[in-house]
Amino acid sequence: MQQTKADETVVDVFDGFGRCIPQNLVASAHVETRRYFHCNQPAIDYDAIYVRIAKNLGGSDQLGPEDFSQRCLGILERIRSTPEHANLLNAVHMPFFLPSAESGDIGTDLENKYLPGLEKSFKEMFPENDFTNHTSASITGNLSVAPKGRHGNVLEKLSGEVVVGIYFLSLAEYSVPAAREQVEKLDPDFSLAGGFDTCAAMIGSPDLLLRKDGYPPLLWFAGLEGEEPDVNYHIEAYGHDLTFNRRFHLGNAAEYWANGLVITG
Repeated sequence: MQQTKADETVVDVFDGFGRCIPQNLVASAHVETRRYFHCNQPAIDYDAIYVRIAKNLGGSDQLGPEDFSQRCLGILERIRSTPEHANLLNAVHMPFFLPSAESGDIGTDLENKYLPGLEKSFKEMFPENDFTNHTSASITGNLSVAPKGRHGNVLEKLSGEVVVGIYFLSLAEYSVPAAREQVEKLDPDFSLAGGFDTCAAMIGSPDLLLRKDGYPPLLWFAGLEGEEPDVNYHIEAYGHDLTFNRRFHLGNAAEYWANGLVITG
C-alpha cells in the first residue's frame, strides 16, 4: 500500500498486520498469508517483563526497570515516527533485554543460561505445563552467526553493554534463507532474531506461544547457522507445553514457520 502525505509517497514496508512485505526475494517466502498460524499479543507490562528477565538471566545491576521501559518506548517512538515502518507496530511484539557478557560459545550459553531461564520463566507462569529440550546431544560448538541477517550486530554489543530491544513477529511464512535475505534489504536498524534475543523475549513473555483459540507458529533461530546449512534450531508449542528442537528446513517456506525481527535501542 502507498500512502501520500505532504506531496510525498510512502511505500509501506510492513502490511496492516505488521508482517514484512516480501521484496523481490530469491529465496522462498509466501507472498500472501491467511494468518492461520499466528500468536496473540502478550500483555506489555514492562515491570513484570523486567522482573522475569532479571530473575532468570541477571542484569539487574546493569539496568534498572525505568531505564528498560524508557528505552523500549524510545524504540517504539522511532518506528512510529518513520511512516514506512509504522505498520510494524501492528505486529505481535515483546520487549526484552540481554545482560552484558563476554562473548563465548553461542551453543554453550544457550544450553547453560538462556534455555534454562526460559524453562524457569515458563514453568513459573504455567506450573502444570512442561518445557522440553528435545535435542539429544549438546549444542556446544554447533551454532554460529549466519552470514546474512545482521544478528551479529546484536551479539557484538553484548561484550560492552546491556542490549535492550523489541522482538517483532513479522517474518511469518518466510524460509530461513528468505528471512536473512529480507533483513539485508531493510534499514540498518533491523536485525534477524537468533537464540539469545528469542529466548529473552519469551522469558519476558512466556505465554507467547500458548494460543487457546488457534495454532501458533514455530519460531526459528534464523539469525544463527546450525551445524549443517539446511539445519536450524527453533522453539515451538506442543499442545500447552513448550519445546526446543532442531530440524531440517531445506530452504523451504511453510505456513507454520516464522522468524523474528529485532530492533535495539
